[in-house]
Amino acid sequence: MNYLFKSFIFCYLLFSFNIYSQSEKVIAGPMVSFIDAYGTQIWFLLSKSAKKIEFDIKDYDKDKLWEYDFEVDSKNIKEEFFPYTVKLEKLLPNKEYIATVYVDGEFVKEIDIFTKRPHLDDVQFLIGSNLKNPSATMLSNMRKTNSDFMVWLGGHVNLDKSNSYDEIISKYVDARKNTVLNNFLTSTPQIATWNDHDFNYKNNLTGDLMVDSSYFAFNAFWPNSLQKTYNYTYFDYGTYQRYTYNDVDIFLLDACSFRSENNLYGDKQIERLFQELNNTGSTFTIIASPIPFTEKNNELDFSDFKTQYDYFLYRLKMSENNGCILLSSSENKNVGTKLLELEIHDDVKNINFNEFNISHLSNNNYSLVSIKGSKGNRKLTFETYNENGNILFSKTLHENEL
Repeated sequence: MNYLFKSFIFCYLLFSFNIYSQSEKVIAGPMVSFIDAYGTQIWFLLSKSAKKIEFDIKDYDKDKLWEYDFEVDSKNIKEEFFPYTVKLEKLLPNKEYIATVYVDGEFVKEIDIFTKRPHLDDVQFLIGSNLKNPSATMLSNMRKTNSDFMVWLGGHVNLDKSNSYDEIISKYVDARKNTVLNNFLTSTPQIATWNDHDFNYKNNLTGDLMVDSSYFAFNAFWPNSLQKTYNYTYFDYGTYQRYTYNDVDIFLLDACSFRSENNLYGDKQIERLFQELNNTGSTFTIIASPIPFTEKNNELDFSDFKTQYDYFLYRLKMSENNGCILLSSSENKNVGTKLLELEIHDDVKNINFNEFNISHLSNNNYSLVSIKGSKGNRKLTFETYNENGNILFSKTLHENEL
């Protein structure tokens, strides 16, 4: 093998593994999270030696340059690596930006940022939960879908009752140091809620301080929404959030923080959900939870909490929200997706809601939602693929069918 050919192979491998785009001080990231009309948050896993993060941001339309500088204060950090989030604010709606990222003067990566736009467009986003040992092939195929964002229904890490706060952080760090996972996380914006695995519910049921430890760790690695409304606090709404993108509204429910013997989501979270649900104006509205709404062969489902479940059905019926779809994850070992139907009956009419119940990423399959069509003729297609990108499930719903 001659020298030129060896050099070509070496350069190809460098490019393939994204080494050129990583500073030695950036262990993982930059990962874009929630994007609204005026800004976003960018997450990093940094080496303790990192001192400064710089962004050069250009507007594609006017080629105007914005510069953002963030001093990194790590003097009280004892770990070798630590999560760090910066806020990019004062952007403008309906813009496409390219952000060049530097850490201590070293180039890290270029990332695209698309702020909220008013016109109708095609939308597609990925969905998954319970990562465990991710398939490199699956994550590579997920990255190639060019999705607008990724929705996580929990299970990014697996905690147990013996984990201290430092051990919880260590598990997140170990997960994010996975190069293939990092390549995916940095390829599209990420939003997340948690489930029993990264909340460690069985331990937290005793009321110990691990509730706060789990939340602080989750919040450090999943920045999520910039905007906190209705006097938002963790103690009222947990990891609940609403994400609006084009003409789809996604409500991510927290099924862990407020769970008791008779209550799954907590009263305040449910009230906030329906307050916002009645004012969406979206073509499609998705209520997403790590706990199934209607699946009966599951370890746990919403109907196990009968009083709140009946109240949820009543409020759902009274909301008369067109285009509402339920989305959940399952502890069952089914591979693929189940389409379940929730029927709400009264003396006047029957209302049916579709629920897509997905299996875990650890089963080496993932799901993709695509929304296409002109105004008044929009269609939502839900697809599930195996790790090789072969389709396992497909269902299309027209907006007029919901």
